[in-house]
This record gives sequence, C-alpha cells and structure tokens, in this order.
Amino acid sequence: MASRFPDNFFPSRPPLLNIVSKVVFILCLTVSVFIFGEHTAFSHQTKPDHQSGLQWHEWGQEAFDRAQVEDKLILLDLTAVWCHACHVMDQTTYADPKVMALLQTNFIPVRVDTDQRPDLEARYRKGGWPTTSLLLPTGEILFQANSLEPEVMLELLQEARLLYDSEKEDLRQQAAQLWNRVKDRRQTNQSPSGALHHSMARHSVEMMKKEFDFVNGGFRDHPKFFEPEAIQVALTYGFFENDVELINMGLTTLEKQVALLDPVWGGFYRYAEQADWSQPHFEKMLTVQAQNLHNYVRAFQFTGNTEFQYIAERIIDYVETFLFDHRTGQFFESQDADVRGQDGKTLVPGAEYFSWGTIHRMARGMPLVDRRMYTGSNADMAWAYLHAAQVLGKTELEERALKVLQRIMEERFDEEKGLAHGASNDSLQLYGMLSDHIRLGLALVEAFRATEDFTYLQHAEALAQVNQRLLEDTKGGGFFDLPHSSENLGLLNIPTKPARENIQAVRWYVDLFHLTGKDEYRSTAERTLQLIMGTPQLLPIALIGLAVDEWFRPPVHIAVVGMPDDNVTQALWKAGQRLYCPRKMVKMIHPQQGLLKWGEVTFPYEGRPAVFICTDQICLAPMYQAEGMSERLSELFTILRKPVL
Repeated sequence: MASRFPDNFFPSRPPLLNIVSKVVFILCLTVSVFIFGEHTAFSHQTKPDHQSGLQWHEWGQEAFDRAQVEDKLILLDLTAVWCHACHVMDQTTYADPKVMALLQTNFIPVRVDTDQRPDLEARYRKGGWPTTSLLLPTGEILFQANSLEPEVMLELLQEARLLYDSEKEDLRQQAAQLWNRVKDRRQTNQSPSGALHHSMARHSVEMMKKEFDFVNGGFRDHPKFFEPEAIQVALTYGFFENDVELINMGLTTLEKQVALLDPVWGGFYRYAEQADWSQPHFEKMLTVQAQNLHNYVRAFQFTGNTEFQYIAERIIDYVETFLFDHRTGQFFESQDADVRGQDGKTLVPGAEYFSWGTIHRMARGMPLVDRRMYTGSNADMAWAYLHAAQVLGKTELEERALKVLQRIMEERFDEEKGLAHGASNDSLQLYGMLSDHIRLGLALVEAFRATEDFTYLQHAEALAQVNQRLLEDTKGGGFFDLPHSSENLGLLNIPTKPARENIQAVRWYVDLFHLTGKDEYRSTAERTLQLIMGTPQLLPIALIGLAVDEWFRPPVHIAVVGMPDDNVTQALWKAGQRLYCPRKMVKMIHPQQGLLKWGEVTFPYEGRPAVFICTDQICLAPMYQAEGMSERLSELFTILRKPVL
C-alpha cells in the first residue's frame, strides 16, 4: 500500500504530462479485459462516512449523471468492511478537512463495497484494498493507487483536476478509442480451436514444483496467501500419479500454514506478510475457512493423520460460533481484524487483540462480524460442510449444508435472471454473476454425490442451462462474468471472460457430463477449455492443471450393490464415501429395481451386499466388507499405471 508517491513518480517531466501517459497506459490495458479479467445501482442516496462526514455516492446512474452534468472527475473508493487499511484511510485521509472540501466541491466521490459488487472489483481493483481510482465522468480510469495519506491525496486531486481541465478533449478521444477497440474485438471474435493434451497437467505440476518454498511451504515467497488449488493439485495429482514429492509439498504447506490458525477461537486469518507465515492480517473470511476446511479434510482422508482432522474441526468450531446464523441457517461473510468503536475508530488492533486469551478478548469487545450473506461464499461453505460430513461422520454438517443450498435455490434463483448475489433492505441484487452460478453449481453436484438425491442434480442442470443462456459466448467459447445490460456503466460495458471462473466452469460442466452422460456438457467444457488454453493471458497454474487432469481422467466408480436398509450395504456405502479418491462417484444399486447397471457395466448379485471398484476401462472383483477397500483401490491404480505395450 502506497503511503506517498515514489521518487520517480514524475520523472523529468511536468506532473500533468506524466499523468497523461498514465492514462494512455490504463486505457489500453483495459481492452485486454475483453478476453480475460483478473480475477446497477442499489440506491440513489448519498451515504455519509460516519468517521468524517464525507458524502459518498452509490455506484449508479445518479452519480454518473451528476459527474457528466457538472463535468467532474469521479473518485472511486473500492473498500471492504474487513479491510484494515480502508479503516485507517477513513480515519486519516477522508477525515482531513482539506481533502473533504476538495472532494465535495470538485469531484464526485463514489464508494463501493467489493463484497457486495464483485463485478466492479473485477474491473476496477488494482492490487489490494483499498483501491483509489480517479475516473473520467464516463467511468474510464485516469489514475489508480491504493492507500494514500492526506497530503498525497491532496496533491493527486489538485493535479488531476488541472490535468482534466487542460487535456479534456484528448482524454475523451482516448476513451472513445477504447470503446472502438472493444467494438472491433466483439466483431472479430473467433471460435476456439486447438488440441488439448493431458501433458498440460504435468506441465502445470512441474511449474508448481519450481515455485515451491522448501523451507516454509507454499508456492510463493511473500506475502504468503493461501493457495487451495495448489494443495489440491499436490494431493490429487500426486495420488493418481504416485508422485510422493508432490504429495509432500502439499502436506508440508498444510503443516506450515497452521501459523495462521487462531489458537484460541480457531479459524484462519486471511494472509501473512512474511514468507514464514508471520505478521498475519487478522481478518477472517468465510471463503478462506471453506477452502481450508476442504484441504485439511482431504489431508486427513488421504493420510489418516488426526492432526489434520483436529485443524478441520477447529475451523468448524470457529464457523459455527462466529459465522453461522442459527436463526436462518446461513453463513455470515467475514470478521474484521480490529475492535472498533461505534464511530469506526480502531480501539484495539488485531495484532494485539488476537494475542490475548478468550476472557481478555471478550472483556474488550469483539471484532465486527459482517452479517451479510452472499450466494457464492455460502455455496463454498456448504460444499466444504458436505465433504467434512462424509469424512468426519458429522451428519449435522450435511443437514446444515443441504438447508443452505435449498434456501438459495428457493429464494435467490430466478430462471430468467439467474442467481442473486446478495440482498439489501430485503431486496435481492446483482443477478446472473458467473462466479455465483459456478460455486453453487459445484456445491449442488457435491450434494448429489453425497445423498444420491436427484433433486440436487436437477437443480445443478437447471442452473447450468440458465448460465449458458445468460453468459455463454456461443461463438467465441467460454463465459462472460455478467449478463450484458444497457444499464451498465463505465467499464462494466467491457465484456469480460475471467480466467479463474472459466476454468471452474470447465470443472463443473465436466462433472455434469460424468453424472448425466449428456454430451452437450462435455462440448461446453471443451470449448471453454480450448479458449482458456489459447489465451495469451497468465493463467492460475494450479487450477488449470486440475481442470486439464479432470478433463482427461475419468472418475473412479464405486458401485455398492445391496439392499439399502442392510447394515452391510450401509457400511460399504459409508466406507466408499470416506475413501480418498478425488472426484470418485459412489452409487448404491438396489438389486430388486431393474438392471444392475452403471453405464455400460452390469454387476452380478449373489444375494449379499458387495462393492465394485471400476473405471471406464476395467472393473475389479467384488468385495464384501469395508476393510481393505483402500488396498483394492491401490490395486486398481497399479494396473492403470502399467505402460500399454
């Protein structure tokens, strides 16, 4: 986060001309968002900053109309309720009388909560939080920084205003050129093509190994963020390919990153500044808990090491205590790092607060919990709870997860508009976000796998069809991140296909293909994967490795043939669910209801429950008891790894 301009911010040229060059760079850069991004107004009223009295506008038509009528630049503040640096800036920069007066007089200040508006975050966030942007009255980026001290903000605002007054026509022309390039790109959109190879997954793994921190774990130096997909690749690909080195990288990272686990209340902090996982940023996010719960359950499932189980249970304890609404059955979004007063000022910083025990903490109050409930993060935690329920034997977690998914489908799914991202003042808002569709879709698939209740598969298919109708680029392949709308403002008018979400879409549609056998899902996944692999943009290496491996590697089938109410049948079913084998499909087949078939395989029934472990190529001899199932699975992979002569 910048506290002052770098020494070379205005190198050997007048400040105004330097900012002009910055504009050219930014406007050109935004064109690339058309292919892959980095990662509607809800009110027409202005909102006072309770710490400074500054009147903030909502992102919406009213603010843009005012900016254009009054011919003023927009100051866009991207913030989050859990953001420590944002609170500091509120207490200093935005409380400075000179900054306030200049903003209120000569600019249109707009504040956006990125948890509430991920569509704006995808287009306007640069680096971390807060992101401070100066925009033209029509929403194009003039300048961006992060946290700014009062004197730096004053200098920036004054020079930006002078620049705009003197270079207005040139800036407008550059903005017009941006939209012309966007239009041209739409018209030249090409169908995706190109061969896909399983070796692409191995390439991703080799790149990960080169980045591994052998001292501290993780796949970067610093700062240390959680990398859930990298750990999933390490355990999953390592398991399938018997790559012990890769497996140990994943397990080592899980052991080292425990430094970010709150030793008192449980739950993981957001990230660490140092390579050794020290100097945490103490906010706790629902999605971070869900991602870590998945991986610690996986590690316990894989290794049987109860230390991983303990950490998973500490995550659950934290979520149940602080982020679960026992009244509605849904999950809250986050918990702040610091204890703050009603005026928003920091009373106890997180570094001090989280060094205390429970009694001392509660005596001083508690960091704010953001009690809003968002669709994507609730789906993430529901999926993690379903996984934990199967492995840890906690049936109450499955019950909670299924209620969350049912409630989202009942209250937030619209067949015309897709899923609502959130709600404010009892009004659902921001429909049709790709990220929400995918995250709920993956959770619904997991719900079907866990219960064999076809209702969840039907929900997943209905959502997939709406997702394609609203967001799929049928010519160019892949998915846009939000539906096109004539009401979009600023850079929301740039069609964006975010890499991460498109890769997750591949995984979702591949799962739907394997569960339903419908070729259209496989075709959608293939077009999307071809588009991703053909882009010149940097891709999330671990996630693309997962998607490619899942594309080529058919899931293991575990068929349990027996009467559903038989104790042995139930024991075989539960053992199959607990068995570590990523993306496996466990199915119970009733011996008195039709043919004993799964796909093209017909299973014998000898009057007693049996379990069969198969792929699309081979099926091993039946087993009649749960013990030894893991060894039988290893036998299957030993056969599959033998070279074909």
